[in-house]
Amino acid sequence: MATKSPTLARTARATAPAGVTSPASGQRRRLRAARTALAIGVAAGSLALGAAGPAQAASVATWEKVAQCESTSNWSINTHNGYYGGLQISLYNWRYYGGTAYAPRPDLATEKQQILIAEKILADQGARAWTCSPGTGLATDHSNPYPDPDPTPAPPAKNNRVIEAVEGGTLHEVYTDSAGSWRDNAVPGVQGGIDAVAFSYNAAGQRVVEAVENGALHEIYSDPDGTWHDNAVPGVGGGITALGFAYNPSGQRVIEAVENGALHEIYSDPDGTWHDNAVAGVGGGISAVSVQVKPDSTRVIEAVENGALHEIYSAPDGTWHDNAVPGVGGGITALGFAYNPSGQRVIEAVENGALHEIYSDPDGTWHDNAVAGVGGGISAVSVQVKPDSTRVIEAVENGALHEIYSAPDGTWHDNAIPGQAGNATALSFNLA
Repeated sequence: MATKSPTLARTARATAPAGVTSPASGQRRRLRAARTALAIGVAAGSLALGAAGPAQAASVATWEKVAQCESTSNWSINTHNGYYGGLQISLYNWRYYGGTAYAPRPDLATEKQQILIAEKILADQGARAWTCSPGTGLATDHSNPYPDPDPTPAPPAKNNRVIEAVEGGTLHEVYTDSAGSWRDNAVPGVQGGIDAVAFSYNAAGQRVVEAVENGALHEIYSDPDGTWHDNAVPGVGGGITALGFAYNPSGQRVIEAVENGALHEIYSDPDGTWHDNAVAGVGGGISAVSVQVKPDSTRVIEAVENGALHEIYSAPDGTWHDNAVPGVGGGITALGFAYNPSGQRVIEAVENGALHEIYSDPDGTWHDNAVAGVGGGISAVSVQVKPDSTRVIEAVENGALHEIYSAPDGTWHDNAIPGQAGNATALSFNLA
């Protein structure tokens, strides 16, 4: 197996691993030539003699000493010089050693994730890869930084919960595996700057996320092999702040988006062409939306207009209607919407930070009830109704993900999701 020679410069300045082109200038390569040749000779001699190779591991405390020297312990630093994060790992090394499984760049990953990739570099290149290593113990500390490493993530299991959440501006997939344990994984290959998400499964069971990235609409999806893609949606206006997403019966994507406070319907033709049309006859001042598509392809949207709940829907003849929902309180900032098995509309809404359930009776009467036993500080919600009519709500409470659900006897429960990183600002939720 081909080996790569260790370098004498810190990881931020290290030559790229074998097979990857480095952007180093000719001058820098000339300055390194003698040192690299010496390193190759030393490494080759060590391998031939069977001597101890580079350090295989280092404790978290040692890595934090290295980070203090490399970046003054700024794990999210990006000075746009090609080197990122607390340990100043080059993008080439990050990709080569598998870092994109966590995040597109080191500065977008957690401290633990950066250290895990640094461990691979250390095992392969040795402590010489960091000029800051002398005095930190990196060359002599052989401790495992995480004695109980995370198990290989299991895929979401059927009928379990899958949440696409925005944590610190990046997309994370939070889900329960077949054993019922929660996982929180950064979605690889996805850019940051995400403000809002809406998520659904297509007919093939593929995860499709419509996301707002810096005001523009992006479609994020996974291939059957697990590869993720993040594509800007062509022909769509900017200034998007909120959106809802569903498939119509023919499998067409229908997105209801708020563009500069106005409602727009964005959809794709069978040939892949996208359209972005302002919805006629709908008021402005919209800040949140959730959508469901009925079997006849008409759309029902629950929207927040200037803090009040409005139901916006399309008639079979294509005309749109925008009606304030009677008997509902104001101060609404977020909502999620689904139908129960009997076809009744169930809306979970945030009113002044508290969760309220809003629903309609068969006779058309609306009810707005505060959900008992649920904490405050809620800023985002997404809801699914199970076949037994019990509701499962994934909510952001003071930046943390909580699962709120109703038991068959009507009691409500509000549980923080274990193992979830926090700093969440938006989410969308489906049952697998």
